[in-house]
Amino acid sequence: MANFAGWILLVHVLSAVWLASGAFAGALVRAQGKRTPDFAGKVAALKIGARLVSVFAIPGSLAAGLTGLSLLDPLGFGFRPHWVHLSLAIWLVLLGVGLLYTAPHLRRMVRAAEASLAAGAPSAEFLALASNKLPGILADVSALGIVVLIALMILKPF
Repeated sequence: MANFAGWILLVHVLSAVWLASGAFAGALVRAQGKRTPDFAGKVAALKIGARLVSVFAIPGSLAAGLTGLSLLDPLGFGFRPHWVHLSLAIWLVLLGVGLLYTAPHLRRMVRAAEASLAAGAPSAEFLALASNKLPGILADVSALGIVVLIALMILKPF
């Protein structure tokens, strides 16, 4: 492996850790936010969760994916192996869900939560956004997708 490819591989692995940190910490913050009895604590957990997506998950995903793509040729894989196709598809789906659904939904929730906190009670908009279970389900599926991606990178099964 050329020295430059080694550096790119290092950045790729660190980016994957960066991505995984945001995804798995987000699950912990979401669980703690559900257990918090006061509304201000729930809003704080929601804000932390949104920051984890915007600072860790999305940038980590972009960096890990782009560095991973740049390593395919130097490491001798190219685009021929099926594990590369599957990995690329999973990465694009996870990135798309994060950029186009999860992050915007969290931003709307944080705005509604902060407005509700200022008003002294949860608004109808916040309650409607908070009752939507899909973002939590997608976050858990995304975490599972990260595990599958790691398995594909390590095992290269097909």
